[in-house]
Amino acid sequence: MPESSPAAEQKPGKKKKKQDAARKQERKKKAAEEATAEQPGATGDVVAAPQPSPDAPKPEPVAEAPIEKQIEKAEETQTAVVPEKITAGQREELKKAEKKRRKKARENREELLGAAAAGAVIGALVPILGGKVVGDEGDRVIVERNGEFMVRRDESALFRDTADRIAVEHLPRGRTMETVYRRDGSQIVTIRDAGGYLLYRKKVTRQGREIVLYDARNIDRRHVDYDRELPPIRLTIPRDQYIVPARGYGRRQLAEVFAAPPVETLRQHYTLREVRESERLRNIVRRVDLDTITFDSGSYYVAQSQVGYLADIAGGMLDVIDENPEAVFLVEGHTDAVGSDLYNLTLSDRRAETVARILSEAYDVPPENLVVEGYGEQYLKIDTQGDERRNRRVTIRNISPLLETAGN
Repeated sequence: MPESSPAAEQKPGKKKKKQDAARKQERKKKAAEEATAEQPGATGDVVAAPQPSPDAPKPEPVAEAPIEKQIEKAEETQTAVVPEKITAGQREELKKAEKKRRKKARENREELLGAAAAGAVIGALVPILGGKVVGDEGDRVIVERNGEFMVRRDESALFRDTADRIAVEHLPRGRTMETVYRRDGSQIVTIRDAGGYLLYRKKVTRQGREIVLYDARNIDRRHVDYDRELPPIRLTIPRDQYIVPARGYGRRQLAEVFAAPPVETLRQHYTLREVRESERLRNIVRRVDLDTITFDSGSYYVAQSQVGYLADIAGGMLDVIDENPEAVFLVEGHTDAVGSDLYNLTLSDRRAETVARILSEAYDVPPENLVVEGYGEQYLKIDTQGDERRNRRVTIRNISPLLETAGN
């Protein structure tokens, strides 16, 4: 994997580099302290497998096809769930199929990631893409801006599988409008800017009802570092109601957490890109830590036995969406500190996609109500640089109160 490179838009001096490094270390320490203080099993105790509440939804069968069929499918779609008994040879075949899929994605990059990513190569400065290209995995590109790394991905990956057909229209200013026509008669319309960033998304039901999930088409403001500009959040609620572990919480309790208002008065509404890139903005809403789902080192697959652990999470999300079809959930992926920053960033992004796929495929959580983002090793749950399963995890927030929409 490529090593960290200089900032994309301007080369920082030694003083700024030290400040950025200190800031990153402090952020890791703070995240670890918060998580360790509130999560069951943070001391290394053995914790029993969670049991879904009686009103939790039952998962649809996933990963029940023969492993050979799953390997074949892996050439088209990221694998999320694998059987309990999978051999080393079968895992290797999955990796080979994944490489083929990523190669296809690279060849089709303009459609998947936007025009700016089509010819992007490592080392290229592409401001419209977000910064300097420092990593390329075919279906994902990593860009750097001022020492911060971001993953660029196919924002429609979660619902391409259910598409009957997809139409792409090129709009002025390098924008594209993609319409996914589903087999159930509904449509998902997505508008992206020239850099592939989401500007607009709506669902059109088969009855013709339009549900606008996100609309920032008319927002054009300079980049603001909200992590630096905004003062620290001052909580007025108990911390255990702000950072909530999934384990031990039922469907109704989780729905209440997801539906809870922001913990401070909003100064304005923000773009999806701003929320994804700013820890300070994301922290305005509560989060649920999926301590019930963890990953093997270097893996983004989930074992079949863990699918049921998402039942109450899915139920709570479905209840919120029933009340507010415009709700948008951010699924965040994390890693431990083993491996390079760039490798961990894309690995965490794939873990977020894995959980989003399970929520959608096993529990019918509408994929258009989900967005994913990987944060690598930035927010360790357990403050260690070693191999730690509890750091390999996913968290979820309802970010719709923060976003620019027609309703907001």
